[in-house]
Amino acid sequence: MVIYGHRTLLIRCNTCGRIKIYNLNIFNIPRNEEVEFRCKCGQKNVSIKTTDYQIYWIKLNCFVCGHKHIYRYTLKELLRWDNTIFCMEDIKICFIGKKENAKSLLNEREINFEKLLTGSGFDNYSKNFKILVASLNKLDRLSKDRNINCDCGISNIIMEVFLDRIELRCLNCNSIQIIYAETEEDLEVLQKKEKIVMHKHNIVYIDSIIEKNKNTKER
Repeated sequence: MVIYGHRTLLIRCNTCGRIKIYNLNIFNIPRNEEVEFRCKCGQKNVSIKTTDYQIYWIKLNCFVCGHKHIYRYTLKELLRWDNTIFCMEDIKICFIGKKENAKSLLNEREINFEKLLTGSGFDNYSKNFKILVASLNKLDRLSKDRNINCDCGISNIIMEVFLDRIELRCLNCNSIQIIYAETEEDLEVLQKKEKIVMHKHNIVYIDSIIEKNKNTKER
């Protein structure tokens, strides 16, 4: 009987947010060596190690809570079943299994930002929590459609969330896009955006007050 060790590894980068798919052959992992899987942005997302080809240790950087998690799997568990790893609020953070099942997961990869931020302090201290969540959902859709880019040509973009705003930062050229998320007007301006293009070495704002002043001048 021939046993195939090919599996698909699916994980979201905890730095830039990209979802990465890796082809993995369990039997090609060298003994006592940690095999690393990195994102396009350079971040190490996950590593796998075995000492005897019977037990495998999987260490990953979690995009949900920001901590490192370590999991233990037997060879039998990796070969026979699909393995989905969850973090708080039952958010999927990693998948190891059949290629076709990994592809189906990509179709349901929506992040529930409300669950993600609840209990983190944002829900208690942000006066406009719902606006912040709606803004994150809009940016997530733009990102999935590849409509957030930097004109430096590399577009290694990470997202940082604050109480009153969201900042997009290009790791290649350090350009910054600041998106205010305090008022309904801020959200309305963002919802109208079909694309966000960041400008090399510049700081740019998406703000309802700036937009209102610009419309006034154009009249």
